[in-house]
Amino acid sequence: MINSVKMPRAYSEVYNLINALGDSYVNKIPTSIYNTLKTKRDTNYNPKYEKDQVITDKDISYEGLALISAINLQYLCDNSLEKDELKKIYINNTELENKKFSYDNLFKKPVQNETVRSVALVEYKQGFFTKIINKIKDLVKRRK
Repeated sequence: MINSVKMPRAYSEVYNLINALGDSYVNKIPTSIYNTLKTKRDTNYNPKYEKDQVITDKDISYEGLALISAINLQYLCDNSLEKDELKKIYINNTELENKKFSYDNLFKKPVQNETVRSVALVEYKQGFFTKIINKIKDLVKRRK
C-alpha cells in the first residue's frame, strides 16, 4: 500500500532518478508532472543515482517504485509491445497482492503438513528393586 506520508521522499527519488537518466528522458515527461515532482519533493532528501547504476529495493522506496512504474508506462516506454508486456506484469502483480491480502484469506491459517502421530497409553510396571527403594524412601520421609 502506498503511504501518503512518504510521498515527498518518493518524489525526491523519482526526480533525482529522472535527472540522472538525462535530458532525453526529462523531455519525454510532461512539464506539469515534472514540475509536480520538483515542487512536492523533499528538498532535504537528495538520493544520488548514476545512469548505469542497477537500482535495487534498498535504493528506492515502494512509493517511488510505483511512481517510476507509472511514468515509465505512460511516458517513457515507446514500444507498444513493451507497453503491453509491462501492463501484463503490473496486472499480475496487482492480482497477486490482492490475493495475498484478500478478505477471504485474511483469517485463514496457512496450510501446514501435519503428521499424525499415534499416542498410546502404556501401563508402567515398577520393577522389584524400584518398589523396595520407593518403600524405603517413604519410610525415611515419614520419620522426618
